[in-house]
Amino acid sequence: MAFVTDGAGNVTSYAEYTDVLQKDQRVLEANVIKVPAESGFVDVTDFIEDMLTKSTDRINIKFKASSWYQGYLNYTGQSVSNPALMPDFNPNYILSRQQEFTDLAVFYCMYYYICPLIADFSDEDNGSAEVQKIKYYEDKFQGLFNELIALADWYDADGDGTIENSEKVWTNQTVRRSRRRSTVVRVN
Repeated sequence: MAFVTDGAGNVTSYAEYTDVLQKDQRVLEANVIKVPAESGFVDVTDFIEDMLTKSTDRINIKFKASSWYQGYLNYTGQSVSNPALMPDFNPNYILSRQQEFTDLAVFYCMYYYICPLIADFSDEDNGSAEVQKIKYYEDKFQGLFNELIALADWYDADGDGTIENSEKVWTNQTVRRSRRRSTVVRVN
């Protein structure tokens, strides 16, 4: 578990090949992943690490596009009057919960890139085991993404190297149905 950085210390990926192996080694062992010729890669390891980098980029865009990010910037004192001018989500500002971000990248890569390469989509009614894995990893990704948004205690909004209490935001979520009396409407 380590964020992959470039020479300047900027985060390029939340995960690496070994993180994928640790989550689901059977997918890579049981299925021979054929690297597309047009990708320019000959090694499966390099191909998957490239997909993890793409997954990280997509995750960063998902954070920036979320309504949570604009609200978070406003909460931390960075007023955003025009969403088009909103600063990018900076992965270098993630100071805690890095394992969760590694898992997030692996889940996204598995459901969006790896499993569709090996899935059998011919039996859409029952769904093959690979199609079931796509749904499984998509649910895992979405659940963890929502959890990270709900517990935003990992992002250093001002980039000073510490996460102050003013940069931590918790969102209360109702995770079960409620039939409180205030929600019941009676018509006579």
